[in-house]
Amino acid sequence: MLEPSEHFRLIPSHEIMNRGIEDRKDARTGQTYKRPSGTSICVGVFEDTQTGEHWIGKVGNIGTAQETLLEACKEKVANDIYGYYGIRVPRLRICRLPIIGEDYIHEYFQEQYDTTHAYYVMSRWLDRFKPYGYLPQFKSGEQHQLIIEGRSLNEKGLGHILAVGQWLNDIDVLNPGGKNIGYQLQTDTSCQLYALSCKIDPGYSFYGFEDIQNAPEPVTISNLRLGTTAEMISFDQLPKQTQREYHLTLMKIINTDNKTLNSFFPSEAREAIGEKTIKQWVRCLDERREAMKTVHQTTLKSLHPQEETNKTNTQQLPDYLQRLHAYAQFQYETEVREKAAFYIDMDVSPSCSNDVREPLQLSLTSFLKSESERVLLLLGASGSGKSLTTQLFEMKLWKAYLKDQNQPIPIRIELKQFSNKTVGQCVLNNLLDNYHYSHEYLCKLQKHDIICILDGYDEIADQTKVNLIETFFKSMKDKVKGSNEKWNVKFLISCRDNYYQGLESTLFHAKQKSHTVKIRYLCPILPKHQIEYLMQYRSKNAHKNLPDYSTILKDDNKSLSELLCNPLL
Repeated sequence: MLEPSEHFRLIPSHEIMNRGIEDRKDARTGQTYKRPSGTSICVGVFEDTQTGEHWIGKVGNIGTAQETLLEACKEKVANDIYGYYGIRVPRLRICRLPIIGEDYIHEYFQEQYDTTHAYYVMSRWLDRFKPYGYLPQFKSGEQHQLIIEGRSLNEKGLGHILAVGQWLNDIDVLNPGGKNIGYQLQTDTSCQLYALSCKIDPGYSFYGFEDIQNAPEPVTISNLRLGTTAEMISFDQLPKQTQREYHLTLMKIINTDNKTLNSFFPSEAREAIGEKTIKQWVRCLDERREAMKTVHQTTLKSLHPQEETNKTNTQQLPDYLQRLHAYAQFQYETEVREKAAFYIDMDVSPSCSNDVREPLQLSLTSFLKSESERVLLLLGASGSGKSLTTQLFEMKLWKAYLKDQNQPIPIRIELKQFSNKTVGQCVLNNLLDNYHYSHEYLCKLQKHDIICILDGYDEIADQTKVNLIETFFKSMKDKVKGSNEKWNVKFLISCRDNYYQGLESTLFHAKQKSHTVKIRYLCPILPKHQIEYLMQYRSKNAHKNLPDYSTILKDDNKSLSELLCNPLL
């Protein structure tokens, strides 16, 4: 949790271009630096000297070293809890660094506390993150939307944030100005653009938990507080999709056992916060989730009964795997479940001519069993179903692992979220940022067989061409000593077929490692599968009184048949 101070340096203003952040001069050193907006007493942009990554470092309030450490630990714990439940949050570290800012800040720390240093919360810069900048105005309806650059886009993820925020009593969960929440633009499996909400700055979490006599009343659970000076709103005011996200995450919170609950507070946090305080916080968390369960019990009983069936198996997972599974389940519930109902098992071919076809599932199974095949390239046209196939494959692997712990662990990554500078460490950064892995967790994961599912090689920023197999082993070797020969990993990489034609085959081989690259092209859907797809869609939408598509296709409807060969599954 605590990082050595030599790992970070304050970046001079001239090294940060086009950030839209104001310049400030440190009164003691005379150095000009970038100061992001906010109410923190000290804040600047720092560089990790080992990786070159940019981090925002802040000290929330003036205080003793112990007081600044306590505040930093509290925010770090809250951030980890948000991340545990599948919410996109920045990676946080804590580091003791020199105080920066105006003269009066230096003088106050020196005169009152006889110190020139404080404990900073270091927050890794989230790529493509933009703050809301305003408090959302919720309207009744199915889907919450954000206005982004004059365009109305569907928003996803806010309900998950509100559920965790209410549980933690994060009274500034969104902030009256929308400064504690933001979004990253994403595309779903139908290539539709949407805004994925991300949570930052959970510093007001656990509000009132320390005072046993005045702990927050559970009766306020039926309402939601969005910011320190914002009015509370009724849960019923939220759009239906946001309510559903809230309930899905609440179910996960309710199913979290006490061992996991206590694991949210590592040894460094326990030492800084104090065992007595932590016990009180855990007690408050337990009481609040019971109150939330009572308020929403009717809806929870009808929400995916299979969740309860899987509860025993998933609770047996160690924490470092539980994090991976929880995020995969979250993605499945929000992105895939409805589309999976219409998914048709596809065929693949070893060549783009599609002369020889075999079932996709058979090809995936043989890849998993093969000793020599370490890389599978899944190629297909835009909209042919590559992303949905990888998402379903991920859940299939998790189901297999829950039944048999000798099966491989899947780690699915969408490559479009990485820049040309960060994609080489995409697996490591994903484990550190999305799952908040420690060095200990990386070492434990190393003992498992792993399938890295890397979706969208053609969507890497600036069409960067990089050997992701080589960079995986290099980044893991740098992070975990001696890992290069110990990681037992296979890679499934999806890519548009026309983009692949211009790539060097060596991009998918690891040097000094003997393995075979298996290439499979997704085949156009056969007429019998076209009918199956349309009839499934018809049965799921019986209220729309749709026509008998099987009759229409039998009438040699050429345009419809061509469309269904690539239906944006």
